[in-house]
Amino acid sequence: MTMHAGGGPPSGRQRLLFTPGARLGWTFRDRRSLITPYSEPPPDLGTIRQQAVARAATAERSYQRARLWAARPSLMLAVLLAMLAGCAKAINPGVHTMGTLLAALVLCGPGLGWTVWRWHQRSQAAATDPALVYQQARQDWEDRAGAHELTELSRLEHVPEWGSAQSPARRTDIFGGTLTGWRSLLAVHGASIMAAQPLLVADLSGQYAAGNLSALTRDAGVQVAEYALPRDLDRCGVLSGLSARQLADALAEAIHAGPPGHARTDRAVDVRVLEQLTSALAGHGLTPARLAAAVQAALGRNYPAGLLTTDEAGLIRGPLFGEDYKTHIGANLVRLDAFLSGLADYTGTGPPAAPPPSWCTIMAAEPAARSVRAELIAALVIQWLTVQVTISTRHVPAVVIAAADEITRHHLERLADACEGRGVPLTLLFRHLRDDATAMIGGGATAFMRLGNHQEAEQAAAFIGRHHTFVLSGWTATMGGEHTTTHGTTQTWGNSQSHGLSSTRGWAEDPMSSRSASGSHTRSREYGQNYSYSTEQSESDGQNWSDATSTQRVYEYSVEPTVLQNLPDNALLLAARPAGTSLQPVECHPGIVTLPHVSTTPHRPVLPAQPQPAMSAETGRPQLAPRPYQSRWPQQPPDTETAWPRSQWRRDDRGR
Repeated sequence: MTMHAGGGPPSGRQRLLFTPGARLGWTFRDRRSLITPYSEPPPDLGTIRQQAVARAATAERSYQRARLWAARPSLMLAVLLAMLAGCAKAINPGVHTMGTLLAALVLCGPGLGWTVWRWHQRSQAAATDPALVYQQARQDWEDRAGAHELTELSRLEHVPEWGSAQSPARRTDIFGGTLTGWRSLLAVHGASIMAAQPLLVADLSGQYAAGNLSALTRDAGVQVAEYALPRDLDRCGVLSGLSARQLADALAEAIHAGPPGHARTDRAVDVRVLEQLTSALAGHGLTPARLAAAVQAALGRNYPAGLLTTDEAGLIRGPLFGEDYKTHIGANLVRLDAFLSGLADYTGTGPPAAPPPSWCTIMAAEPAARSVRAELIAALVIQWLTVQVTISTRHVPAVVIAAADEITRHHLERLADACEGRGVPLTLLFRHLRDDATAMIGGGATAFMRLGNHQEAEQAAAFIGRHHTFVLSGWTATMGGEHTTTHGTTQTWGNSQSHGLSSTRGWAEDPMSSRSASGSHTRSREYGQNYSYSTEQSESDGQNWSDATSTQRVYEYSVEPTVLQNLPDNALLLAARPAGTSLQPVECHPGIVTLPHVSTTPHRPVLPAQPQPAMSAETGRPQLAPRPYQSRWPQQPPDTETAWPRSQWRRDDRGR
């Protein structure tokens, strides 16, 4: 690393802070979030149970087939051979049956052994506990997943977890924050800027927020110049190196740096009066003390001895301003006397000394109560910064202003325009998000630190933006039941009887024959009885319920105001674009540079590892994906008649 304008490279823990790239802090990215997900799915208990049932059924079928086609024929053959051996032994006792036994063993042994093996497999399949198999498969899967995670962590060992957070724009506005957070931010941000260009810091907080930056720069061996205002006003260079016209303009702008509403004519008259006075004093050196004495002389008052020569006093009291002109500029002279008398107390009688060149210049306001004098000096410092940015030729400095709330909006805008025109990085730190600060927001990259006030936090949340979400707006639960019981009994009975009697008698005479007679007698009786009995009983019991939820589309903050109110001291939210569409959390503590896996460059995308083949849950080996079938024909198979005409077939047959 090369350090400009004197001073060697810092050593130890400070070395990484002085690296190029104007950073605001670091962003954290967990290396575990970059691990390629393990491709093998975990085992499923239901699938293992189905596989166990299928395996048991397959083993049972195999055993039954072995019994039918292997065991039975083998036993029958063994019995047949035994019978043949017995018959042969009975016929010829001297016959040896060892060969028969060996033949039976050779012919029947494989079938019986195969059957026994299938029986053993069936027993094992039946005795397998799916729960134990699942536990073992789960343990094996966790071991493989753990080995995959260790491999990925080893691959990502050199990937930094802390990456540099750099501002995406040349101008950065930071709102809110505490003194601790500002000290950390200025140390980190300022050290990174000084690695490439000079730095001008205007600390107007009155709490010496640039203290850590000053100590860090001095320990690193970088040339640094510190000035406490207004005590060091005479030697800080704010009043030196300016022409009479530039000094008049700067003083007039500083005097009229209050809230808008002042007449433009008053400012124009003040500038004209200051130009006349500075031209009268240009021959013997121009200082705020001599300028204040000139104003007092123009008012006809006494001034400290030795500040003005006799000729200068005579010119100012005489022909420089006519009597009529003095009548009209009396109020302007009184105003200039009120402001310049305060500056004269901190400047000597001689011309302001030009400060020695330094790579880092810090101008810090002394702790004091708020006063007009402090506001004038702050406005004068901003005018000096604008001039320095404009006239810089060799090394264009970067500008950092802490407590920019003390400066009015139009002066800050003028400084921002000057920095934009020269390509100067500008960082503005605002205590609050109110008044002129709300008009400055959005001019560049915007970051937010802790905003304790709820109105300021709400305004910051509104700037960050809103988004649409669907939230639960209502929930309805209905529960009911019914019970019905019905009983009934029916009985029916009856008797019926029927009696009947019928008798018929008659005779007939035939003249040709003897006398004859005929007759009939009928008697009937019927009896019946019926009885029926029935009982009916029915009972029903039911219960019903329903749950209903409703959601509503709402337009709410992307970041709630309470989040901004409770940010840590060293944390800030960086809006990546001025529109605030995305946020980047940043840690600005200087001690982060001492942690392992810290990079001075932003995070870079990490390519995932090559996907590994899936592991089989049954064998534990890589499961190769089947190769897709690729037809030789790119679109469709050819027409056989077109490719090989039948006439060609017949000619080929005749040829053969």
